[in-house]
Amino acid sequence: MDYSIKSDKKLIESCVCDYNCNTKRFIQNFNNWTSGNNDIDKFIQNTQLSEHTYKVKNALEWIPYDRLDDIKYVADYKSGKMYRARWTDGCISDNSWNTSITLEFINKIAVSHKVYGITQDQETKNYMVVLKDICEKCKIMCNSMYFQQNFNNWTSGNNDINKFIQNTQLSEHTYYKVKNALEWIPYDRLYDIEYITDDDKFGKVYRANWADGCIWYWNKINKNWKRKDQNMFVILKILNNSASITLELINKV
Repeated sequence: MDYSIKSDKKLIESCVCDYNCNTKRFIQNFNNWTSGNNDIDKFIQNTQLSEHTYKVKNALEWIPYDRLDDIKYVADYKSGKMYRARWTDGCISDNSWNTSITLEFINKIAVSHKVYGITQDQETKNYMVVLKDICEKCKIMCNSMYFQQNFNNWTSGNNDINKFIQNTQLSEHTYYKVKNALEWIPYDRLYDIEYITDDDKFGKVYRANWADGCIWYWNKINKNWKRKDQNMFVILKILNNSASITLELINKV
């Protein structure tokens, strides 16, 4: 009998459960996968060896990289680059690591996140831990996270304006209705623009209709923002010397 099979048999026999618990099922599958990294294999297996349950609660698994698609870069974090992806069996966020990954490092990540498993990019050979995409402050998927995922999809063309808008969005730690976050509004979403008056501080003032209306809440089914007050009236103020707009000037508005 193969040594690994003997070892697995001993592990199964050592289980104190009087029923066929998930630990036993995981052990029977140990020889059918590997991450290529002993520390990662050991870490995953240890979580599975602790799964003395009927319904799986905390065990991790090795996730083949080809089970992930639509992988997009989100941002850099202390632990490495952060990506967002779709997992065929559930939604995730990936955190890339190099091949010197250790159990100590994995445990630090697991403290503040719900971890589903680990995978490896076959091109870069970077290991990635598969996490639940949540806000570290709220411990849920709050509105600030939905805004952050969209940062790369828009720009005002002005770094100060981008930063100002993004800061309001990163502060939107709300779960349902958006309260204070701003957004970049494409000019072609405004129509019937009419001059009203001049403002001594900011220049010309206009009135317009905004076709889309303001953000209300995140639609989890359609994966987009639910809006309200479509075609609403809005006021437009032209900022003098708009090419040199600063955060200080925007805050005065």
